[in-house]
Amino acid sequence: MASIKPYQFEPESDPENFDEDDGAFPVQERLLNDVSEWCTCNNCAKMPTEEENICCKEIQKVVKRMMEVPDPPKCMVEHPGFEPNCLNPYTLQNINNIYRADYGPVRRRNEEERFRYLAYRSFVSWCWGYLGRSVRIVIPSCVVNRIRLQFPDPAGQYVGFRPPLD
Repeated sequence: MASIKPYQFEPESDPENFDEDDGAFPVQERLLNDVSEWCTCNNCAKMPTEEENICCKEIQKVVKRMMEVPDPPKCMVEHPGFEPNCLNPYTLQNINNIYRADYGPVRRRNEEERFRYLAYRSFVSWCWGYLGRSVRIVIPSCVVNRIRLQFPDPAGQYVGFRPPLD
């Protein structure tokens, strides 16, 4: 008699899109330290939580994207593809149309908030590809700050990284 084996029908992960060590280097007490002690790109700013205090040079997928150009930038926000993929309003309008077709309208209070949301999604897609539903990645501090600078909240109120709900 055949027995049921655990996980036998679970899909296998795709090693091309998700590496075992793809997360950041260990984050230890970054809220207590000066940004210069953990940021090596010189564009990061202190974020409200430990896990959000991460530099672009600490994330393997981001570094890989940075190294694809002949003269690699010292920071991801200086990559020649960053502005057209993550900051260009026309690109983000197109991404909004694609998102709406798949998930429905992006429900945000104003255009800046919608563009920030789409810019974060575009950055993740550009560096990691499709992650799957409810899979979230912490974005480097320098990238978050550059997107916030481009699409500021009028009241200066931002929502940080939120882990997926189980």
